[in-house]
Amino acid sequence: MRIAVSATEADYNVAGVDPRFGRCSFFIIYDTETGEWSSFPNPAKDAVGGAAIKAVEFLKSKNVDVVVTGNLGPNATSSLTAAGIRAITGVTGKVLNAVKRAGE
Repeated sequence: MRIAVSATEADYNVAGVDPRFGRCSFFIIYDTETGEWSSFPNPAKDAVGGAAIKAVEFLKSKNVDVVVTGNLGPNATSSLTAAGIRAITGVTGKVLNAVKRAGE
């Protein structure tokens, strides 16, 4: 399973969960099968409009199964559903801990 977390920083070990989804600074993607993580700047962060939809398209291209974030708006929710990506919202704290909880 590939878990993407909206993150405040690029480093998996110190980043916090960003409460924003479409305009978060980074996405950290963790692969539960390999134990490897990758960090990507959010390509939709500075989009004039449609940031959530662009973020979902990016995550779909990375074969993400689950998104962990603080909040989702209606566009993000419908786009994630259409892409077949499950969302876990209301998450705070460190990315490292959020990934552990999401993988359980």
